[in-house]
Amino acid sequence: MDNEKSAEEMTSIPTKETTSLPAEEMTTSSAEETISLPAEKTISLPAEEITSLTLEEVQSAVDALFGYLRDILYTPKQAQLDPEQLPEPFRELAQGLLFIGRCIEENRSLAKDLGRGNLDSTLTISPDNEIASGLKALQSTLKHISWQVGQVAKGDYKQHLSHAGMFSESINDMIDQLKERDKALRAEIELTQQLANDSRNTVLLLDGITKSIDELIIVVDRATHEWVYTNREPLQYQFDTERNERAVALLYAEINEYLEAAFAEQETTEEPVQSYIHLLEDEGTIAKVYSVVGYPITWMDRKSVVMKLVDVTQMQRKQEELERAAYFDTLTKAYSRHYGMLTLERWILERQEFILAFVDMDGLKYVNDTLGHVAGDEYIITTSNILFGFGKSAVISRLGGDEFMVLLLEHTVEQARADLEDMRKRLNEAYPDCEYDRSFSFGLVEVDKNNAHNSSMLLSIADESMYKDKRDRKKERLEHRE
Repeated sequence: MDNEKSAEEMTSIPTKETTSLPAEEMTTSSAEETISLPAEKTISLPAEEITSLTLEEVQSAVDALFGYLRDILYTPKQAQLDPEQLPEPFRELAQGLLFIGRCIEENRSLAKDLGRGNLDSTLTISPDNEIASGLKALQSTLKHISWQVGQVAKGDYKQHLSHAGMFSESINDMIDQLKERDKALRAEIELTQQLANDSRNTVLLLDGITKSIDELIIVVDRATHEWVYTNREPLQYQFDTERNERAVALLYAEINEYLEAAFAEQETTEEPVQSYIHLLEDEGTIAKVYSVVGYPITWMDRKSVVMKLVDVTQMQRKQEELERAAYFDTLTKAYSRHYGMLTLERWILERQEFILAFVDMDGLKYVNDTLGHVAGDEYIITTSNILFGFGKSAVISRLGGDEFMVLLLEHTVEQARADLEDMRKRLNEAYPDCEYDRSFSFGLVEVDKNNAHNSSMLLSIADESMYKDKRDRKKERLEHRE
């Protein structure tokens, strides 16, 4: 959107206008006649059917068809079309549009379910709806991956991911490692239990064996929560020495909570129980994450639980990196278009009262073409940093290229306009020696709890307001030069 557009270039699908058919476009040349429709669409009709329709009847039918097409794209709840109310030559086309409308609505509903994480969506998709085939395939893949991950969490290490590219490779490597470690640990525990039945002195053997294992092994009395064995002191197990005392205290508390939650009602269970322990920094961020698997055993005539703690912090951080890639724009650190649209649709459903600002950078194409994309990227980053001035409560998302969307709670239109005008001024004044003017145009939409527009319509309204701002400012600059 670098180049300024005229009003005629802004609308791709008619909103309230009608499509006129001049009489001279209706001609009779043979047994088959053609009526010219907008956007290079034609409908072949027998000559006798053309002569039986008036121009008003044709115009009314075209308006009804285009109105329905507009509504299924922007206001699907209002979309209505009755083929029987149209002249006979237009009914087959009307049936086709009804089919397309149904396919689009099914696709939209399935996309919303998947966007909310509802992989078990029970929506019925028509077998002949090819538009939704891609989403149906994605739903099937995500459900399969979710099921596989759940099976791995239960100890089924036969599962391997095969639908997520490099992520599959990393997870599969980790599953193989956990499988081998789990196998080794089970073998050592079984061996130790057999030896312990003959003599309690075999604890020394267990100590020697488990000290060679990287994981932290702890045996805890189920009744008293006393630690009756550990293969090393927790202080030596991957804790920051400056915080190790606090970390160990948290570890004791977490293990006690784990025992009570996992085994309180499973006095006779022989099945392993898996969970996670999160050790947090003072400010609440995660310092370490441990996967904990507990196996009930009888240890020295005491009902106990042997627990294996595996440091999975790196795996957790890798998962967070994947989430950041989906929710954040890598260049500006603003939210991504995906996250911004999810937030906008959620606020609409929650009937929040907020301000939507559509921001379009001025002259980015000129900067890229004349100074290069490095300068263009620097311009984009500077603009996003200026917009971050709205504070942490604002949702700043980069829609793509030179476009940003700002969602503001507890703001009036006047406040938002004043803040954006100030930001625009500061953006230009911050670089007095710059080879080009740094600025942006913006449009505002006030959304209240009675809002009836969907996200697409709100963006369209904000976009129109932005272009009016761009035109007004251009006119003001030209008048100033004169």
